[in-house]
Order: sequence, then structure tokens, then C-alpha cells
Amino acid sequence: MEILKTKEAAELLSVSQTTIKRWAAMFPDFFPKDRLGHYTFSEQQISQLNHIKDRINQGEALEGIDRDLTNDKLPRGPLQEDTSLYTDGDPMNKIWSRIEYIEHTLDQKASEIVSVQLLQQRAELEDMRVMIKQLSATLETMQKPGSPSPSPHEELYPVAAGRLMSPPRKRGLLRSFFPFL
Repeated sequence: MEILKTKEAAELLSVSQTTIKRWAAMFPDFFPKDRLGHYTFSEQQISQLNHIKDRINQGEALEGIDRDLTNDKLPRGPLQEDTSLYTDGDPMNKIWSRIEYIEHTLDQKASEIVSVQLLQQRAELEDMRVMIKQLSATLETMQKPGSPSPSPHEELYPVAAGRLMSPPRKRGLLRSFFPFL
């Protein structure tokens, strides 16, 4: 039994993800959300969505389909499906279905974590871009020969600023060996 995400179900039925979400929201008894608030679809639910799509393509309104679904013309969604899993006589089927469910939720959680990390890294990169632009603007104003106003560093440390502006003096050979001279 394969469990599909909204995106996979939308690709399978050739409709948009928004359409799948709208249909699932219209029929919450048949398409409940998981504990994280996401829709997941079993094969039975995909067939229900396909039935809804066919009825809409025939020109029927969602409200008319809603009446048919609530009159139990289609089998119920995952609630009955979950109970049928545990009425099976084979315990290995229970274990395998549980393992598949856990793998699916782990995969979904890993995808969400990667998405969050990417968004954080993009925000950090944008902050760095802004900082680089500010630094380049500051450097441009410092490099102009007749800058209109001295920077705050020049006001606080005039001796150091003077040394930075003037070229370094050549030291004689004797003074390089004996700095006290």
C-alpha cells in the first residue's frame, strides 16, 4: 500500500496541488490530515479523488458530489482502512504497513527540515549581501581623495588616521636593526 503526498497525487491526477487540497478540504471525513496537518492519500483515497475529478469533468458541482459522498456511495476513507489493517490475520502485514508509514513520515519530516535550513541559509546570504554593499559604499567614500567629512574613526584617533593616510617612511638599515636609534 503506497501513501502519496499532495504533490504526487496532483501529478497522478493531472491537476494542481491547490485543487487536490480544495477537494480534500471539501470532504474532511474522507480525507483527514495527518498529525502534522498535511494531506496524505492512500490508493483508495486516490480512487475517490479520481471519481471526484470525473464527476467535475462531467459538469457536476462539488456540492452535488458532497451529497453523494455523504450518502456512502463511495467507501469511507482511512478510518475504515486503518481498522482493516489490524483485522488481518497476518502480523507481518501489520508490521510492514507500520514500517512503510514510519518511513513515509520520516521522509516527509526530512524534506521539511531541509526546506527550513535552505530558507535560513538564504536569509543569511541576503544579510551578507547587504553587509557587503554597506562595506563597499563605506570603502568608496574613504578612498575618495577629498571626502567632505572625516569619518568617526578619524575624529577619535587622529594619529592613527594620519599614519594610514601618509605613506610609510623608509627606515635606514641601521634603524631597522636598532629601533631605539
